[in-house]
Amino acid sequence: EEACAAGTELSAEEVEEIKAAEKKSGAKGPKLTYKDSEGNLIKAPCSAYMHYSSENRARVREELAAEQAANPEAEKVKDMARLAEEWKTLDEEGKKKYEDLAAEDKARYEEACAAGTAVSDEELEAIKEEAAEKKRNATKEAKKKAEDAAIWKKNEKTRNAFMGFFTKPTTKKAE
Repeated sequence: EEACAAGTELSAEEVEEIKAAEKKSGAKGPKLTYKDSEGNLIKAPCSAYMHYSSENRARVREELAAEQAANPEAEKVKDMARLAEEWKTLDEEGKKKYEDLAAEDKARYEEACAAGTAVSDEELEAIKEEAAEKKRNATKEAKKKAEDAAIWKKNEKTRNAFMGFFTKPTTKKAE
C-alpha cells in the first residue's frame, strides 16, 4: 500500500489503475525537440535495430531479388520483414555491435541536446510546415520533369535539330 498526497492509503489495485492511467495519458510530459547553434533540428538517435537494418538492407534486397529471379512463382517477401526475421534470430554477440552503435548515437544526441536549445511547439510546427512545403514543391517539380521528358520522348521520331532546339523542355521557375 502507498500513501497519496492527501495522506490516505491506496490499495494495490488503485495504484495499478493510477499507473495504467498515467501510462495511457503519457504522463512523462511532452517530448522536447532541440536545435543546434545553426538552427537545424538535432537528429534523434537510432536504435540498434535501425543501425542493423540500414547496414544490411542492400544485401537483403539483392538476396530477395536473386530468390525471386530463381523462382518467380514464390511468394514475394518484403525486405523489412526479412530484416526483422534476421534480427530476431541474431544472437547477443551479433547484436552487441549494433547496440554499441546505438549507445554512441544516443550519447551524441544527448551531448548535442545539452549544447543546443529547446524548440517551442509553435517553432516546431513552423519548421514541419516548411519541410512539408519543400516536399510538395519537390514532388511538383519531379512530376513536371517527368511530363516534359515524356513529351520529349513522344516527339523523338519527328524531331530535327531545329525543332529540338526550340522545343527542348525547360523548367522555369514561376516569378
